[in-house]
Amino acid sequence: MMKIDIVIISVIVTVYFIKKQFEFEKISKIRYLTIPLFATVQFITAVQLENGQDVLLLIFGAVISFLIGWYQTTDFEIKQKNTITNYYVRVGSVEQSVYTKELYSKGGKSYLIGWIMIFIVQVGLSLIYHEIELDEIQSEWLSEIAKDLFIFLRVKEHSYWWVWELYSVSNLSYYFILRKKHKQMSKI
Repeated sequence: MMKIDIVIISVIVTVYFIKKQFEFEKISKIRYLTIPLFATVQFITAVQLENGQDVLLLIFGAVISFLIGWYQTTDFEIKQKNTITNYYVRVGSVEQSVYTKELYSKGGKSYLIGWIMIFIVQVGLSLIYHEIELDEIQSEWLSEIAKDLFIFLRVKEHSYWWVWELYSVSNLSYYFILRKKHKQMSKI
């Protein structure tokens, strides 16, 4: 019975996560700047290159993460909304509402596919380095979705340096490429 509950929860959370990738959400500094910087600090403080295999892993991780981050930007959409505030300006004898310009974005299909590719690389490396077993993949899937939906879960996480490298490089490349493609992104 417990296994069925986990499957049901996994499906519900997965459907919700997929749905969120196709909806516009307000752009926040946490999503686009704080998390990549946090992942970079975690990577820098955790990286340990003990042999040639670690150096190859570092290079492989950097290249694949950069390519995934770049790919994730291909379907990215941004739009601006003027949102009414609680403030008014008096123009002559008429009060006019004050609006703020807010940016909204959605990642779309390429962000979702890129996220899945990062997960596959992470699980593949975890299996190779015996950090997880095959029967733990489903709980790892649920954990990764939860960490993406609820950013604070990633802060408490202890991960191997190459996991942090995957998140750091993919998120930083995603952010900097978006800034280059969409000048409005520099406003955040």
